[in-house]
Amino acid sequence: AMAVKAQVVTDGEKNLKKLDTDTVASWKTGGFSGLNLSQTALVNWAPGGQNSLALNGLFNFFATYKDKVNVWENTVDLGYGLLHQENYKGVMKTDDRIELNSKYGRKAFKNFYYAGLVNFRTQFTTGYSYAADGTKNKISNFMAPGYILAAVGLNYIPNEYFNAFISPLTGRLTIVSDKDLSDKGAFGVEKGKCTKQELGGYARLVFTKSDFAE
Repeated sequence: AMAVKAQVVTDGEKNLKKLDTDTVASWKTGGFSGLNLSQTALVNWAPGGQNSLALNGLFNFFATYKDKVNVWENTVDLGYGLLHQENYKGVMKTDDRIELNSKYGRKAFKNFYYAGLVNFRTQFTTGYSYAADGTKNKISNFMAPGYILAAVGLNYIPNEYFNAFISPLTGRLTIVSDKDLSDKGAFGVEKGKCTKQELGGYARLVFTKSDFAE
């Protein structure tokens, strides 16, 4: 299987790259966090709609080491969001993510680095599908799924705006620790199994402004 990930970094993420604080020589760290609360209240609103209350939180952090021949990039991306609407008893989850990345590269030639990458993804709490009648069905949970991806390949950094990691050798482990979901064979695991292993290729393209590109 071939996985391709293209990422366009938002203005907020660009600002994250500028919030640098030297911890030791050649280390750059930064991050941002946010908590947003929004409410919609409709009174005699002809076009229609629903009263709602939404709460969203996010946290991002990066730590990057750079010297003449080595680059080590680490990121943490966390998010969680809840929504309450007047026609639904309870709250609905709108965002839930945990993602950790670590990538090490050693200069090969010019703008190319020999590189290895490890990625971990899961979520904080149980996820549901919501029906119009207010019922809900469990579709995911913490570590159901959980993904661990490891890849080795080449990292191409031609300028400060583009970063491409291409791996011909990639392994991915899918974990479904929730028994109800594993018994159904959710997320591609065999029914009753908790894990699934895959081998293939992987590509990750990032368009951003890098303080460390040459």
